[in-house]
Amino acid sequence: MIAKVYQGSIDPEQFLRDLESFPRTPQERVSRALPFNGTLYQGSFQRNDFTYGVAFFQHGYLDQAAVSFKQTIAAMPESAEAHYNLGTLYLRRNALDDAQQYLEQAVKLRPDYPEAWNNLGMLAAQQGSPEKAIQNFNQSLQLRPGYVVALLNLGNLYRRQKMFDEAEKLLERAQQLQPEDPEVNYSLGMLYLQQNDAARGSEYLEKAIALRPDYADALNNLGVLFVRQQRYPEAEEKFKACIQASPNFDQGYLNLARLYVILNEKQRAKDVLQALLRRQPQHKMAQQALEMLD
Repeated sequence: MIAKVYQGSIDPEQFLRDLESFPRTPQERVSRALPFNGTLYQGSFQRNDFTYGVAFFQHGYLDQAAVSFKQTIAAMPESAEAHYNLGTLYLRRNALDDAQQYLEQAVKLRPDYPEAWNNLGMLAAQQGSPEKAIQNFNQSLQLRPGYVVALLNLGNLYRRQKMFDEAEKLLERAQQLQPEDPEVNYSLGMLYLQQNDAARGSEYLEKAIALRPDYADALNNLGVLFVRQQRYPEAEEKFKACIQASPNFDQGYLNLARLYVILNEKQRAKDVLQALLRRQPQHKMAQQALEMLD
């Protein structure tokens, strides 16, 4: 559908030459595409819309990816992969009804699809149905017991439900399988912090940051731990690193401002809150905190 893309200024003469040289029949297209003459016995070449959709999805072009996946489904309605990818795309967009439609169709077409069951678990968790989410994650793990993504998702769900023993088993299994995964180490750190095990919690958060230096959540939560331990210079360092790593992540600013209030450095707290408001002018917590400091 696209013959050529121009960037920047266009040479009119080149544009006219392109118009004259573009192939207009299937035979002309084949002769331009192949490096030699001959007879084509295969039939017509087809565009692989599914591959285009995956490429668009991986590079963040979600609108174009959705079009490609829908074209694939129109041509091949039995394609579980196309339904899965389109459902996953809608899940990323938080379009939960559309995500559910396509992910459920994916597992209907291919019941042994662990990735689709995992994403249905994520969908159920977002919809506030933890029991259904647990069922879907377990179905994914039954199909692929070493599926780290599902182990991590179910472990975190148990952690949020304060089912700490079950969470620990799953997250430790994930860590055994992928010891260098920053998200697994972060989740283990948060699990131990929830159980007031500061030593093990900080150990895993530090490892997560070592593996991913710009891990904003890990930096922020380690800073919070340091504040509780009255390790203020280290907390300040982590909050500043969090802001640098993710300038639009509000928690780093808010916690750094709170730290400066503890240290009775109100002007520095104001400066931090104003920096957040420059990025997010409607941030109510920052506005309220700034008013309280005036």
